Amino acid sequence: MKIINLEKDIFIYHFEIGKFSLNIFVIQHKDTCTIIETAFEKQFSQVIEDLEKKGLKIIRVIGTHFHPDHIHGLPLVKDVEIIGSIHSEETLKYFFKNYHKYLPNKLVEDDLTFNFGRHTFNIELCQGHSISGLLITLNSKYLFVGDELVYENNGDSVIPICFERGPDVMIDSINKIMSIIDSKVIVPTHGLPIYDKEFINKDLHNRLAYLKYLSKKRTATYEDFVKDTNITFRWGDGDVSWGDSYWHLYNQIGDLKWVGEHGFKASQ
Repeated sequence: MKIINLEKDIFIYHFEIGKFSLNIFVIQHKDTCTIIETAFEKQFSQVIEDLEKKGLKIIRVIGTHFHPDHIHGLPLVKDVEIIGSIHSEETLKYFFKNYHKYLPNKLVEDDLTFNFGRHTFNIELCQGHSISGLLITLNSKYLFVGDELVYENNGDSVIPICFERGPDVMIDSINKIMSIIDSKVIVPTHGLPIYDKEFINKDLHNRLAYLKYLSKKRTATYEDFVKDTNITFRWGDGDVSWGDSYWHLYNQIGDLKWVGEHGFKASQ
């Protein structure tokens, strides 16, 4: 576990798993904090222990979406506000038999804005990766993108992961990110914060190229895409440092239930 400070009261618990990572974000106000993401119980338990040592109390948790690697640690906290999309239950049912343990108690139907000390949160639906997806803008400076944009720890771009909603919906989400990005820092849940505007602009256009290609040629292989466009992503051909997931195949199938049964797992 490594702690990355964005500002004195905004920091990241960064857990590396090979070339992959899981991030848990902490936004502090006095002796309380708002958490974005919990990762799995293994990671979140370490964060809770460290926050307790620092004298910080968790009062709120926000999930960028409700896939297991983002909210599996939720049951470790009690009597806190849990913010999630109005569509969270729909996603949770695919991954958890006891999905009620993970349900948010404050729902975002379209967008939500609130203040927390000096911090302003602007939350809006963004459903390219998951129907339960949210974009979170903090202080008009940081854009928490969940899995709409995924990166390895060295900054390499991971193939767009759109198996739940399909490429056309993710095209809309990428366009939404492009419309609000301005000079914001991109903060992914997997990977490190991105400050390089030239890189992110190119990356967003590459992602759009892939999604449009997949939309028109659903049966095309990842190798076909690379040959036709000369654009490459990590994990497109099954080269994955975490699990054995073949994301282009999942994108082609486009079936969340199938991925839940054959892809990543979580405790039930």
